[in-house]
Amino acid sequence: MLTFDLHFHANIHRMPARIKHLRLQKIQWYLKRFELDFLASTEHSYKKPLEAYQRLAEVAADLRTEIIPGVESVSSEGIDIIYLFSNEDHLRWALGQFRTFEWSARDVATIAADTGALTVVPHPFHLGRTSAGNVLSRSGYDDLLSMSDYVEIHNGSALTMDSRLAASRAGQLFGKTRHRLDRTLDLPMEDRGEGLGWAISSDAHYPGEQFIVGQTDRVMRPGESVLEFLGRRVRFTPHVLTQPSTDTSVNSLRLLRSLQGVLKEGLVKRCLKTSERTRSALAMGISSVVFHTF
Repeated sequence: MLTFDLHFHANIHRMPARIKHLRLQKIQWYLKRFELDFLASTEHSYKKPLEAYQRLAEVAADLRTEIIPGVESVSSEGIDIIYLFSNEDHLRWALGQFRTFEWSARDVATIAADTGALTVVPHPFHLGRTSAGNVLSRSGYDDLLSMSDYVEIHNGSALTMDSRLAASRAGQLFGKTRHRLDRTLDLPMEDRGEGLGWAISSDAHYPGEQFIVGQTDRVMRPGESVLEFLGRRVRFTPHVLTQPSTDTSVNSLRLLRSLQGVLKEGLVKRCLKTSERTRSALAMGISSVVFHTF
């Protein structure tokens, strides 16, 4: 059996050196405890994904876990797509080719072909505003799946909220939220596309929150790289690493921490999008001046 987590965030961007060191030590401790085979470093494209991969590779150097270089990038439509690469050089080169908000979901297949990446559509119907199924039309979502290698059928970031609502009498009042959480934790068959691999991922942003990952009984062939193996579009099944807390106060604190992180990321993305629009407008203005001058 092989275990894979294809969606993980080191979440060390802009941390003071001492805090960053402690965070990485905790990640190392949990990776050693879980004995995961493969972990994809998929830090957001605006949070130095290359550094995140390098630091994770360092802490896992003497462990069983192999780190897969990757990035969770956001398109001009505001949709998150995960790109996985065969090595650090490919990741570094790809990051210079498509930047946050400077590519379209319509170009996923072209980007993957140009950069040698495998693609994963993460959390298609999660609560956030970057989920493809919430942003695109149904035909647009189906088109995106047809261009991708994997769709995430389970995203563990919803487990803490799921546990918190289950412990609350008010949980039944959040019908729409409940529906989206259910689809995030177990994506319906009609939303999985045709012929794609099935990713089961933690989407963990903090050590110890890798609750469920993917497992497979498929065997890697002699000399086969991990990306070649994943290129077979494996349909992973759930593998439990640890259970979410049953303590309401713990889950409440985790939710507040996650909400704080989401708000910070949202502000960064808004600033980046504004900057991109300003840059594009200036470029168009300069082009117009040049055209009329000559």
